[in-house]
Amino acid sequence: MSRSRIRFGGCATALGLMVGVWSVTAYGESSARRVIAVGEVSANAVYVRSGPSTNHYTICKLNAGERVQIVGERGGWLEILPPKDSFSLISGDYVESTDGQRGVVNGENVRVRAGSTLNDSKYTVQTMLPKGAEVTVLGRNPDGFLRIAPPEGATVWVSEGFVQRLSDGASAGPTLTDSSTDTPPDGTDLPIATEQGGDTASPTPPPPGERTTSGPFGDLENTEHRHELAALDAATQGELAKPVMQRQLQPLLDRYHAVAVQTEDELAQQYAAVRVKQIADMMALLDTVRGIRDLDVQAASTRRAALDGRARIPTVVLPVPSSIDARGVLRWSAVYPPDSTPRRVRLVETVAGGNERTTAYVEIPADLVVDLETMIGHFVGVRASAKRWQEGGVNPIPIYVAGELVLMDADRSAMNTPPGR
Repeated sequence: MSRSRIRFGGCATALGLMVGVWSVTAYGESSARRVIAVGEVSANAVYVRSGPSTNHYTICKLNAGERVQIVGERGGWLEILPPKDSFSLISGDYVESTDGQRGVVNGENVRVRAGSTLNDSKYTVQTMLPKGAEVTVLGRNPDGFLRIAPPEGATVWVSEGFVQRLSDGASAGPTLTDSSTDTPPDGTDLPIATEQGGDTASPTPPPPGERTTSGPFGDLENTEHRHELAALDAATQGELAKPVMQRQLQPLLDRYHAVAVQTEDELAQQYAAVRVKQIADMMALLDTVRGIRDLDVQAASTRRAALDGRARIPTVVLPVPSSIDARGVLRWSAVYPPDSTPRRVRLVETVAGGNERTTAYVEIPADLVVDLETMIGHFVGVRASAKRWQEGGVNPIPIYVAGELVLMDADRSAMNTPPGR
């Protein structure tokens, strides 16, 4: 019987191209990972992630007491075998199946991605499977990916600050997949450090004299420092509930630092050190926000001052001289070129349709000192020493012999145009 092919599309997310890929096993290499130690989770709601940093998406959560199989470590993170009920994802285009439960890979070096019970992210590649590899199909997603049991070589990550090592690989006890402990239900409270990518929920302060049975310290013996940390976490939660600009984190940082430098309780010391870094990062971010706010205030103040200053600049209105014999926009004349003798220019007015009509000619005597180049195109007044009429035309046009040319109105200036009547 031939296999029926399961196809669900094969669209790879662009995000996967931008983010680094972790734990990719090349075809031809052994994908089995040796367990080097067994650890026990020491807090509730600890995030398991697709890679060794808080920039990687969450896979699931583990609670205090659950055990993990450690196969590697990097920069404060433990690489572990996938916990119970976790799954991987593979494109349905590269899996063929006869029953929808057991599948066979039909392509070379097919990527297997880390699936999440908490979100839809899938950009982290866990391993690659060769053609012919068998997979266990757990379900199918609308986007064309199959949920499969994590194959050999697939791993996930958890912060080492919330895992207590119990043994090395030689004496490893039951694996987490054999554990009956369920993962926490949806809606479990997130950690106080979610703003900075923290990986555990905050403990609640225990009553005086009682043992701590949950939180970041597990069933270990209570100490004064751990009571202080529980109170500090509660205070930090309250501070983070305030508007961003009203948060006062320095006093909390000082108190966490006091626990981080003590040497009586190593676990409390490590826990406090993590909190010190988280709060210091928050404070640096707050300083940046405050700086941006101050720049906005300064820019608004400068803008208002500029507008006020501009409003105080007086508007200059040129007075209209008396004894003006003619007025209009001064233009060059095609009838009387600039080098003609006597020199004559024309006065024009704008008529219907935006056209200009010549109303008079202005004759510039040889003894009149005037810079025509700067006055052409501007509205001027003419004080005439004489007036006569142009002869030989259909409509006689007056000619004013200029005794003085006066710029009259800056708002009525016009651009110079080519000579013409």
